[in-house]
Amino acid sequence: MSMRRFRGKRFFCVTTVVLFALGILSPGIVAAFDTGGLKPLNSVPVPLPTGLATYVKDKNAAIKLGKALFWDQQLGGDGKTACATCHFQAGSDVRGSNNINPGHNKLFDTVPKSLTPLVPAYFPIISDDICGSMGVSDGNFLGLTGTAIDGYQLMPNTTFGFNVRQVTGRNAPSAINAIFNFRQFWDGRANNQFNGVTPFGPADQQGPVVYQNVSGFMKWVRIAIPNASLASQACGPPLSPVEMSFAGRTFPQLGRKMLGLTPLGLQKVSPTDSVLGPIAGATAGLTTTYTAMIQAAFQPQWWNDTVSTVNGFKQMELNFSMFFGLSVLLYESTLVSDQTPLDKYLAGNTAALTPSQIQGFQLYTGKGRCNKCHTGAELTLASISQANGDPLSGFINTGVRPLADDGGDILQPGQAKFKTPGLRNVELNAPYFHNGGAATLMQVVEFYNRGGDFPNAFTDGDVRVLGMTNAEMASVVDFMIAMTDERVRYEKAPFDHPYLPLPYGGFTPVVGAAGRATPVTWFLGMDPFRP
Repeated sequence: MSMRRFRGKRFFCVTTVVLFALGILSPGIVAAFDTGGLKPLNSVPVPLPTGLATYVKDKNAAIKLGKALFWDQQLGGDGKTACATCHFQAGSDVRGSNNINPGHNKLFDTVPKSLTPLVPAYFPIISDDICGSMGVSDGNFLGLTGTAIDGYQLMPNTTFGFNVRQVTGRNAPSAINAIFNFRQFWDGRANNQFNGVTPFGPADQQGPVVYQNVSGFMKWVRIAIPNASLASQACGPPLSPVEMSFAGRTFPQLGRKMLGLTPLGLQKVSPTDSVLGPIAGATAGLTTTYTAMIQAAFQPQWWNDTVSTVNGFKQMELNFSMFFGLSVLLYESTLVSDQTPLDKYLAGNTAALTPSQIQGFQLYTGKGRCNKCHTGAELTLASISQANGDPLSGFINTGVRPLADDGGDILQPGQAKFKTPGLRNVELNAPYFHNGGAATLMQVVEFYNRGGDFPNAFTDGDVRVLGMTNAEMASVVDFMIAMTDERVRYEKAPFDHPYLPLPYGGFTPVVGAAGRATPVTWFLGMDPFRP
């Protein structure tokens, strides 16, 4: 614990104890104060897609498939990049090297070049540079090779250089609790309705899948599965020529590749893994195939035709995007962190928060105005329950950057409105904002305390100068630390996972259901209370 954090806790603990002693504040009053709309996360059901049984035969089998695919580095064109590569700690990316995108002006203002290791002094970022996520080198897809590494031709890249990993133009949102979001990605482009193929929903004409009718013939059909934005989201990165793929790869090609490889064949899986343990291989991978996992998870009319082909691809390959999207969604639906001190407090355990955190709670719902956007059980207006069918709910301009830098929400282009993230485990998944511009929670609170950095005509009216003192801001940070689920901090089930190498970033170790012995660390080792 830093001296700064100690001082903040001591100040509020002493103050609150004195108020108790004088009879000005009583435990009953603390327990009964207005929660500002906040509720325990387990007070709302986990929203699963409507009509799921039409597609999924065995939910648990689909969760196994989804976890394997989410963590499998073979999914990347380079054989080294999984979905989890950008979501490996508390659902986010905390790597500290090759993570800067030069932003709107195409110039590296924060670092000399993207490969430069990040240091605390770079934050908060005051230029248009973006702390995003490291992807793959720029290249064209040439074909499958029968191995984890696709055939490719590297291409010159004027921004990052030749054979240097590219960096995304936005920071990676957390995968934990993402199941509650009505739309996904900062700009909401992952539609609430999954079309089986792309992120963009029913309006995207690239979205047919193949169904085997009662006569045994394959038929192209269009689907639209409600409350399935995580499936829509999952189908974006695997083909992105920045994030995971060399340009030109298709989902049927990716399906053929993965169906021919041992699941997680390059990675160790713990025999005590909460999902994959029973099928973990002795040294690496799983003791099954992706074909068998799909057959166990999905209704046969979506994979049963093993003879007919379209453009040389069989039904299981053609529908691989649908299997991928829905199984990853179902795996991520288990990543719900509802055992935080805050959740326990909201459920009636008045001892779950410290006096300092209670003081921070009162500021969060009062002077700090945080609950105007981060409210409800999910701590975001962008959730399915809070949106109540309104796709614009929770997409807000907070004045992080000028309008010209990033137009934001695809439904409100040019207004720089971005999805409000939930805040559970926020202590562990810095950097923050869509541009990754803040490295600590104190930097975030300071941003809102000064009323944002670039207020404009679209900035929400609740983003204004707040006038909180340093001690008050410290208590708000302390309160947000109470939003951390200790299972996430120690990667206990359901947050356990296979081994995963991290390009330019070491590795994240294999972890079984009991979790790790030491907690995960803060981004760049920066104390959350550091300005």
